[in-house]
Amino acid sequence: MLSYFWKQPPKGFNAQEALQSQAPGHWLPKDRSLIAQWVAEKAKQARAIKHPEPLDPTLESFKKIVQDDAHLTKLANKMFTESSRKYPQDPVGHNAIKKFDDFVAVMNLVLRSGPEFVTKSSPSTAIGLVGCPINALLDWPMGTISGYEFFLRPEVNAAIAAILNAWGQFLTTPESRGCLDGWLSKDAREMIAMKANNGKTSHTFEELFECNPSWEYFGFGSWDDFFVRRFREGVRPVEAPERGARDPRFPDPTLVVANACESAPLQVRTGGKLFDTFYLKGQPYSLGNMLNCHKKTAEFVGGTVYQAFLSALSYHRWHAPVSGKVVGIEYVPGTYYSENWSEGLAGAKGQGGEDPAAPTYSQPYLSAVATRSIMFIQADNPKIGLMAIVFIGMVEVSSCDFVVREGERIEKGQEIGMFHFGGSSYCMVFRPGVELQMVRPGPWDMDREHNFAVKSALAIVS
Repeated sequence: MLSYFWKQPPKGFNAQEALQSQAPGHWLPKDRSLIAQWVAEKAKQARAIKHPEPLDPTLESFKKIVQDDAHLTKLANKMFTESSRKYPQDPVGHNAIKKFDDFVAVMNLVLRSGPEFVTKSSPSTAIGLVGCPINALLDWPMGTISGYEFFLRPEVNAAIAAILNAWGQFLTTPESRGCLDGWLSKDAREMIAMKANNGKTSHTFEELFECNPSWEYFGFGSWDDFFVRRFREGVRPVEAPERGARDPRFPDPTLVVANACESAPLQVRTGGKLFDTFYLKGQPYSLGNMLNCHKKTAEFVGGTVYQAFLSALSYHRWHAPVSGKVVGIEYVPGTYYSENWSEGLAGAKGQGGEDPAAPTYSQPYLSAVATRSIMFIQADNPKIGLMAIVFIGMVEVSSCDFVVREGERIEKGQEIGMFHFGGSSYCMVFRPGVELQMVRPGPWDMDREHNFAVKSALAIVS
């Protein structure tokens, strides 16, 4: 369940205050008491059910996989014990989720509904979003010694993939629209519009996105239809188009790389190695792991990686950064709730500094282990040549889908795919010798960065 909690201020809802209250990406609140409140409420609801409905078949399978393996059972329970110092407590001071069975029971509640946008009075003056409910349940446990091992196990990730795919399928049905009353409320639309306008324009939700306010649910056929909503024509033009009138700022638009996603910049790194210690604190990019040892990987050794991350409230479709030909597509199964050791409770060793909204600070690490989709493009301009884009699913992303095929020609700005619900990040990888001049250069602070518009000019190749 996706939930907002805020105390209504005397002058009404303040969208700017709501956005500023969120951790990077707007998936979880900065105020951890709000996560505690949400987790405790879900645990209370699960315990109060006298005759629980049967577990979702995918959850039943997950539970059996864990129970049939003594070591997995030990890890699954210990990660909650080990996180007890940090894990959210209920109002009377007990751990809200004490063991794996408690977690499964709450999961069964989550999977039976669409994500919700809810206003709720609270003694707290904070405003927050629990944008990925399973992530909220596992925020601290995933970073424990036991959680680190548990969420790297292939059988665990295969079971989680089945759960998320089943939930994702439900979110494509008309039955999932019940939660859209909240998401299409005035307050919600104001927040989404403010995120998209980014202080530069003042469009309304209806002006920004394809929808019809006079229709039921604004014409959205499902939760997923709402989540992957499209911008209206002209809202996000290609900033350096290769056809039509030339922009004097970009004499050769074929050398301009467009931003592939509506996203905030994380970092640029040069000199990428074929294999590197991505699991250590520095999280260097390991191209062999990132690109799944694809036959074209060696061409990028010594090259440049740009990474950015998406917001819960943003546009989630992908667009071609250059014009050229799709020469490779690969889907890589991987992890969902793994985080870098140094960012979790285990690595911090109780001395603070843990990622408050895991695995947000593990994004470079996730490029090597998480479920992801990879596209290789042979750009028309030989100065760019072969490049790769890696779309990374974080936590409960249900799928990373391409809408073009290998062998197809694509034009800069053309839609090429999308994320379906959940956290997300992406990388663009360039060969050595391709020098990028960033249009809005870093360094960037992920805790404060705003989105770069999709299809805007990201970098010029020199």
